[in-house]
Amino acid sequence: MNYEEYVVTVYDNGDTYWCNKEGKLHRLNGPAEECSNGYKTYWVNGKLHNLEGPAVIYSSGEVEYYIEDKRYSKKDWEKEVQRIKSSTKSLESQEVEINGIKYKLVPVDCEVK
Repeated sequence: MNYEEYVVTVYDNGDTYWCNKEGKLHRLNGPAEECSNGYKTYWVNGKLHNLEGPAVIYSSGEVEYYIEDKRYSKKDWEKEVQRIKSSTKSLESQEVEINGIKYKLVPVDCEVK
């Protein structure tokens, strides 16, 4: 099983920052920046990114939506998330044949370098 490695910095005031080995803000299962005042941001490899909700949540309750560091209105973000998820799902469960051997495509969570 592959595990994600993080460098986590917690300051005296409770602010917490999650980074990858390259020092870029990064966290796959939650906000990479969590401040004691309630401010939170979601980052993947140094880019503001969240397909599950806003990527920036201000302590005032205001939010901003980002995918791959590009800011969207909520309406446009919802359309883009739907497009991304439907294009990914369209490959799920398909069968391909290579050299006479049939394979079933399944989703995996990995990073291509």
